[in-house]
Amino acid sequence: MVRLITLAAATALTFVATANAQQTAPIQQLPTPQPSAETEALGPAGFVQQAAASNEFEIRSAELALRRSQDPQVTEFAQTMLDDHRRAQEQLQSAAEADSVAIVLELSMEQKQTLMALEQAEESQFNSAYMSAQMKAHDEAIRLLGAYADHGPAGSLKTYAVAHYPLVRTHKVRAQSLTND
Repeated sequence: MVRLITLAAATALTFVATANAQQTAPIQQLPTPQPSAETEALGPAGFVQQAAASNEFEIRSAELALRRSQDPQVTEFAQTMLDDHRRAQEQLQSAAEADSVAIVLELSMEQKQTLMALEQAEESQFNSAYMSAQMKAHDEAIRLLGAYADHGPAGSLKTYAVAHYPLVRTHKVRAQSLTND
């Protein structure tokens, strides 16, 4: 009788262990997340075009801020943007050449409109308009660099994205602190 109960208990334990293994197996075999359609469609040429436009927007808007702003904190920020994004543009050019990708420098319609709005902004509104544009531009650059760093093919452009992601995040934090002042 004890043998029969032991055999029944062992069978039940085996059944429970098998059921648990079947329940946990799919969890362990979850597929890795796939890039979004937007990220997947962004190949090296698309990345280079958007990254070059992002850097160029930063350069042009910083030049505007240096001419128009009277706030020393804003002009200091703008000078940093000018220096960092000129350097980033040169590094992007080198990475694109190494990966055999041509740079086609064309600002998006939204970037052109933002620059025009900054040029036409009232003097009293310029600093807030510039800093607002910086917040948005850096959010977009963070998404672009992060997506390419995560999903782009190995090569110099991916190395560029990985290397510049932290700098752009730092720029955004700094822009945010100036916006909150």
